[in-house]
Amino acid sequence: MVAGFVAICVVLALAALACVAPQLWRDRGKPASTAALTASCLLIPVLAALIYLQSSNYEWAHAGLEMGEDGSPPRVEELIGPLRARLEASPDDPRGWMLLGASYAQVERYSDAAQAFDRVLDLTGGRDMDALMGKAEALILGNPQRLLEDAGEMVEQVLLADPANPKGLWYGGLRASATGQDIIAVQRWRMMLEGPVTPEVRAIVEGELNRLGARVETSGAVAAEGNVELRLTLGAPATPPPGAVLFIDARIPGQAGPPLAAKRVDGARFPLVVRLSDADAMLPGARISDQSELAITARLSASGQITRGAGDYEAQAAWQAGQGALELDLIHQP
Repeated sequence: MVAGFVAICVVLALAALACVAPQLWRDRGKPASTAALTASCLLIPVLAALIYLQSSNYEWAHAGLEMGEDGSPPRVEELIGPLRARLEASPDDPRGWMLLGASYAQVERYSDAAQAFDRVLDLTGGRDMDALMGKAEALILGNPQRLLEDAGEMVEQVLLADPANPKGLWYGGLRASATGQDIIAVQRWRMMLEGPVTPEVRAIVEGELNRLGARVETSGAVAAEGNVELRLTLGAPATPPPGAVLFIDARIPGQAGPPLAAKRVDGARFPLVVRLSDADAMLPGARISDQSELAITARLSASGQITRGAGDYEAQAAWQAGQGALELDLIHQP
C-alpha cells in the first residue's frame, strides 16, 4: 500500500517541484520568496495524499485511524498522531515509517520527516533508496543549501543505485546546474524525460534543457575528452545469475567519500567495453579529463544491489592518463 502511496506522491510532487524548484533555488536567499514557493510546492503532495487515501483499500482502522462520520478518509494532519502512536508501539514497520515520513513532509515538518525516513533506513540496513531519497528531499525543502551539501550526496547515492530514479534525476540535475556542470544536468534531465512524465513536467524540464542549451553546445566537446576505456572479462565460473548488475566507479587515489565518476550497466554481456567520461562525473566541479590517475573498481553484483555480497565478481586496477585501454578480469567472490 505504501509503495502505491509513494508512487503517487512521486509523480504528483515531481510536477510541483519541476514548476517551482528552479526558481526556489535561484531565489533561496530571499525568505519571503522561499516561503511562498515552498507553500506552493507542498500543494500537490497534499492532494496526492488525499487521492491515495480515497482510492486505497488500506485498513486504516488497523493503524488506529478513524474514518469521518460521512465515511471520508482522515486528513493528512489527522493521520500523523495515530500513526505515530502505532509505530511507537510496533516500531519494526518500515512501511509505516515511510508513510509517516511522507506525511510529515506534506505538512512542512521536514526535520520530523527526515527522522522518520532515517528509521526506514535503520530497519532496512540503509538499502531502501526511496527512504534515502525521501530524507534528501526533506532536507532540501527545509534548507535548499543542503542540496550542495549532505543531501546532495544522498541524491548522488540514490542515482548510483538507481540511475533512473525520477526525483534523483531532478534534484541531481539541479545540483549539477547550480555548480556549473551543465553536461551532467542535461544528461540527467534527458534521462528523466525518457521515463513516464506528465506533459506539464515535460514542458518544465524541456525549458530547463533549453536554458542550458547554448552553454552545453559550447562545452560539449568536454564529454569526449579524457575517456577512460575499460575492457572487462569475467573469470570462472563466469555464470552470473539473471538480474546481475555491473557497477563501475572511478576514484581519485587516496581520497575518501563518493566516487569521482560512476556507471551502472544492466544486462551486461562479457567481454564488454565500457567508457567513462566527464558525463559520468558524480562530484560537481570534478572531471575525469582533469585527472592524471584514477582507481577503478568494477563489480558485477549477483543480487543487483550496490552493496557487496556473496557471488559477486570484482576487479580493481589503477589507470593513468595516456595509457590506453585498461583491462580488468572480474574475479568471482564466493
